Amino acid sequence: MAYVKIDLSKTKEPECAAEGEYSLRIVKAVDTETKKKGEPMTVLTIRVEDAGPNVAAFNHYLLYPNGGEYDAMRSLEIKRLLTIFDVPYDGEGFDSQAMVGQEARCLLVQEQGDDGIIRNKMRLPRMKE
Repeated sequence: MAYVKIDLSKTKEPECAAEGEYSLRIVKAVDTETKKKGEPMTVLTIRVEDAGPNVAAFNHYLLYPNGGEYDAMRSLEIKRLLTIFDVPYDGEGFDSQAMVGQEARCLLVQEQGDDGIIRNKMRLPRMKE
């Protein structure tokens, strides 16, 4: 097949959602390792459900406690995320694949990456104890 006939005239890059509160759905959870130190982490792909048809999904990186100085911050972020997405957890941990399909409302902000591209990022709310 030498010539593929396809209309690309309306194809465009996805956009970021404007800052605000949205309904979010976790559509993928990949257990992997950090590039630099090879430490375990989970990469979540999150879709913005109510922001329009051309809004890009975004990734959220769950870094796990590793015995270092950021353990308390990492644990708090994980617990906040599990809480708003209603993912079951206990004193031993949680099933990372149980996050897939879960929905929550959360504030999204825009943040420019080192590559100059603006992406959405969640601002996880404080837990209600």
